[in-house]
Amino acid sequence: MGFFDRLKKQPLKVDDQQLLLEAMLCVAFADGDDQYEETNLVRAFANTLPELKNADAYEVYEKAEKAVKLHGAMTRVKELTNLSSEALKQKAFLLAMDIALSSGEIDDGEEAVLGAMAETMNISPELADRIANVLMIKYVT
Repeated sequence: MGFFDRLKKQPLKVDDQQLLLEAMLCVAFADGDDQYEETNLVRAFANTLPELKNADAYEVYEKAEKAVKLHGAMTRVKELTNLSSEALKQKAFLLAMDIALSSGEIDDGEEAVLGAMAETMNISPELADRIANVLMIKYVT
């Protein structure tokens, strides 16, 4: 283990903007692959978030992507507990589930990440079901 490896493993200090993007990226990268379609969708969602209205969305995205790629999706999910409000935690979960459902079905990796998110952010099973049911309307074919 080199000197700089020790520094890379320390948890990053992040803010709400970055954490919202990380929530979506954790699901997008749950299978270990950063597919072009999913990352484009995350960027498109980011452009609609009021939390990023006055931010450099490109810079925030780059930081979020680097954190998820460097530390892994499941490790970064634990950081979502640092979102500053319950409303933001619920929003992060909704955004992540939206990304997961956009491909047509939730795969095992995405399911694991969403389960860890729900636990980390204290999303009740009832709320998770409500979010899923509403989003299923969006993606029904």
